[in-house]
Amino acid sequence: MIISSTTTAPRIDASPVASPPPRAARHLPSLTGLRWATAMLIFGHHIMAVQYIGGQAGTVWGFLFEAGKTGVTLFFILSGFVLAWGYKPAQSARSFWLHRAARIYPLHVAGVGLALVAAATLVPEIRSDGAAPVAANLLLLNGWIPDWWQAGNPASWSLVCEAFFYLTFPLVIRLVAGRSARVLWAVAAAALVLVALAPAIATASPVPMSAASTPLLRLPEFVLGVVLALLMKQTAWRPAPLRFAVPLAVLGYALSEAPTLPGTEIHPGLAITVGGFALLVASLASADAHRSSTFLAQPLWQELGRLSFAFYLVHLLVIASVSSAWPDGHPELHWPRALALAALAFAISLGLAWLLHRGVEVRLQRVLLRFDPDRRGVTAR
Repeated sequence: MIISSTTTAPRIDASPVASPPPRAARHLPSLTGLRWATAMLIFGHHIMAVQYIGGQAGTVWGFLFEAGKTGVTLFFILSGFVLAWGYKPAQSARSFWLHRAARIYPLHVAGVGLALVAAATLVPEIRSDGAAPVAANLLLLNGWIPDWWQAGNPASWSLVCEAFFYLTFPLVIRLVAGRSARVLWAVAAAALVLVALAPAIATASPVPMSAASTPLLRLPEFVLGVVLALLMKQTAWRPAPLRFAVPLAVLGYALSEAPTLPGTEIHPGLAITVGGFALLVASLASADAHRSSTFLAQPLWQELGRLSFAFYLVHLLVIASVSSAWPDGHPELHWPRALALAALAFAISLGLAWLLHRGVEVRLQRVLLRFDPDRRGVTAR
């Protein structure tokens, strides 16, 4: 959810096939725009969860956005795809980890600080039980303990998963990069099977695990993004065009709420969700790589996409703070007033995201990247 889709030029190692290989695109602008669309799905889901809208309109809103939580799944797939697309074999693991930490950690700390202020004032229901869960959240470890998964900043549980993905990426990419298309497709299929089995694995695990928040059980989504990017780069695989990918992604969105197989914890609907989302990501990247523009590549969507990480980290805090004026924190208003209230929460979230992006994310990322060991090595030589 949080990976910039601006990447360094990938190395194309395609063998001669009928389909032309994608150009060595430095930017994948449609994926930047997709990040904003994804953040809007999650925003709509949290408007539903906090019950801004009452009556029949609230039921309709719930029908549309109950599955909005799968936006985090889309962020995880995007992370894997973009990192593999921009993979530089010469980059050291230490340099990679520094770049990732510089990308997410300053905003993460700022988000936790804002959450603590909100918990002490307007939103006491998000207050953590003691200092240990908050410390775990600051260290991006709380997702490994199911009872702490929303400690600190409730939205930052997904960053715990991202941190684990970043930690494992140097190993994952070395295991799959350069493999044949057959091997890569086998890995993709295995990832989808593990997605469907994740609830059953969590239930059977001897240690507490959650299919929703335990990083190890969300890793297959990230790996799927990695292997699809490698398939495009290494084998010149060209995914289905958007006229097919978009309906499949919508179908996957709907099926995320399908029940598990009778008498089991196996969730095939979620595997369809992940597969549909992954195909959408690959199709948008293919459009960019083959110079076929999409509306998500337009300048407004690019600017909003750059704000999406900061927006994601603060939007739930703002939604809950705005609704705190009602005794139970759940306004359940008639739809015109509810939408006006949602628009207010959106405007505050967007303004705060812009301030954090400009004042924290961009500035501190530049400062931290001065310590890049690869950069220092080049300078020394």
